[in-house]
Amino acid sequence: MKRRLCILLAALLAMTAPLTGCGATETEEEGISIYYAAGDQETYGQAAVGAESWADGSETSTVDEVFARMLEEPATDGLSQTLPDGVRLWGWTLEDGALTLNLSEDYNGLSGISLTVASACLVMTMTQLDGVEAVNITVDSQPLPEGSQVPQTREDVLLTGEIQDPATVGFQLYFPLSDWSGLGTEYRETELYSASLSDQIDTVIEMLAAGPGTDGMESAFAGLEAHLDSRMVDDVCVLTLTESWAAELCARELSCQALVNSLCELDQVEAVAFDWDGEGQESLEDTYYADYG
Repeated sequence: MKRRLCILLAALLAMTAPLTGCGATETEEEGISIYYAAGDQETYGQAAVGAESWADGSETSTVDEVFARMLEEPATDGLSQTLPDGVRLWGWTLEDGALTLNLSEDYNGLSGISLTVASACLVMTMTQLDGVEAVNITVDSQPLPEGSQVPQTREDVLLTGEIQDPATVGFQLYFPLSDWSGLGTEYRETELYSASLSDQIDTVIEMLAAGPGTDGMESAFAGLEAHLDSRMVDDVCVLTLTESWAAELCARELSCQALVNSLCELDQVEAVAFDWDGEGQESLEDTYYADYG
């Protein structure tokens, strides 16, 4: 029953071209380039990042100065802020060419394409500074969730194709029928700039929270958070539940099975488990497997 992901990769960026695949070209003016999101991020447009020149900046600017500039809204049409509201730079270290940025908890509010683009913008901007060859990102001194780590170097951003080469990915989703007599299915495709498993899991959660686009099915997770932290333990996807998700899964078995079935359609997910310490924990099983009946 498991569907193969439909991945149609665009042509690789020609490395001799000046960042045209990222939606912008390097400026030859003095200063440095500040990178932002570009294109229609809501629909995962072809462009993902673009840059505008910061004449007051230079290769010798401090990390704090550059980060403060990145928090400003871009003046260039077609570019938009990629860092979340309220995010702060708690500190940074530079050792052997590797810059580690310690950001506030607000950065954890990003997921999927938003996280990929924001992290790429930090890499592309910061690696213009003297002595910075690679960038690591931590949140409150903790690394990003496994599978969400940012590419380390400028070359990584360009070569992986995560930014400039979108992939069309298909997802088989499950929703309770309107009369709650069983589950219905809906196949949906979208373009992602990273087909990593963590981004696919994030996309499934976002689509389930958005609800079905087909009549006769119920939006079991409407109004709930569109992101849950996840990690893989062997072939089991472990989701860290919020109180609202836990309440829905405990209250209605079909909601739980809709979530499990949808995630188990992903090639590398064979089962789903829940990490949650709230009231009613005993009502959730240790591990759930897909039930297509």
